[in-house]
This record gives sequence, structure tokens and C-alpha cells, in this order.
Amino acid sequence: VSDRMRGEGLGGALLLNASKQPLAPGPAFGPYGLAKAATIALMRQYAIEGGPDGIRANAVNADRVRTGIYAGGMLEERAKARGMSVSDYLAGGNLLKREVKAADVARAFVALARAEKTTAAVLTVDGGNIAAAPR
Repeated sequence: VSDRMRGEGLGGALLLNASKQPLAPGPAFGPYGLAKAATIALMRQYAIEGGPDGIRANAVNADRVRTGIYAGGMLEERAKARGMSVSDYLAGGNLLKREVKAADVARAFVALARAEKTTAAVLTVDGGNIAAAPR
């Protein structure tokens, strides 16, 4: 938590973009998972350090969202690593059988920004990936 945020005395919200990878690692994706595990640990540390000053820290844990990370054939590679088609990977791989969109994740970030009494939380937006559920 920055001294600037503390010095302003206004509290605030730090929102971090986590992933399901640290909770339920996928094959052939270790370095990415390590960085995302560190992101969750950092969020928790920020919550501890910022809490007394009203600074909240939370993370969104999204999974299988069609974004630029999948460019260059990565979407196909991730589906193949799990023995699935792309459509099954995106929608069939969760309990709701629905593709998670970037707008769904954006709404989660807004909800956490507005949750004035919530800190150190990981909000999952994945359509129901029970193996990666932190709950």
C-alpha cells in the first residue's frame, strides 16, 4: 500500500486480477500460475497493511474468458491440453455451461470497488469451476 494512499486519508480500493490457475493448476501453464498465486498473496498483504487506513484490497478470479491472452493460438492450445474442443473449453467446462464474457468480469470488479466493507476477498467469475473454488 503506497504512502500516498495512506497520506491522503481517503481510504480506497486496490483491485487485482487473479486467476483460477493458483487454485486449480492446468497442465503446461506453471509460470503463469506462479505469478497469479503471487498476485493473490500480494492482495492479502495489501489488505493487512491497508486495512487500518480504510484501504481495501480484493481480487477477481476469472477463468476461461476470451481475451487477448488467448491470441496466437493459445485458446486452441489450452483446450487441447485438457482434451476439449474450444467451445467445450469456454462454455462446457463449467457448471453453468455458459461462456464467461469480459463484461461479466468487469461487473465483478465494479462490485468489489463498491463493496465498502469487503477486503481480502477473491471473487470468482468462472461459471462454476468447482475444482478452482476458493470457497
